[in-house]
Amino acid sequence: MQEKVYKSIDDMPLYNWQKCLEGDLRYVREDLKDLKTNKEDFDVVYDDYISKRGLGKEYKQYLDIIKKRALIQCDYLITKDRFKLTLIEVEDAKLEGLKKNTNQQSSIQQALIYLSKWLGYRLDWKQITVSEYYLILDEYSKQNN
Repeated sequence: MQEKVYKSIDDMPLYNWQKCLEGDLRYVREDLKDLKTNKEDFDVVYDDYISKRGLGKEYKQYLDIIKKRALIQCDYLITKDRFKLTLIEVEDAKLEGLKKNTNQQSSIQQALIYLSKWLGYRLDWKQITVSEYYLILDEYSKQNN
């Protein structure tokens, strides 16, 4: 018997997406009776997300900081210049600041409350797809910028 799994963010409900991001990968299935988790099934959906939405701004900033930190560490190993240790600490502070800013962002449920108020009707995260959610969120951001 073929398992029914979501293959795209166009089909997957937002609730299931959030559960998968929290680590409960059985929500990648349309039928939750099968308790088996399969990371490869979620990877297909996540790849679809990346191809359609790209990496987030915060994640790109994170990667840039990690890259710069690694280059400074390499310079330190080559030159033994102790000032490089200070530069590494500066990059670590940037990472901590980025982590705090990311944690302060509202949750998906809070965002749905604001979006529902903006649209004039309630958005149900078990009905709305991941793709629809991000499309509405993009439109809301355009209107409020």
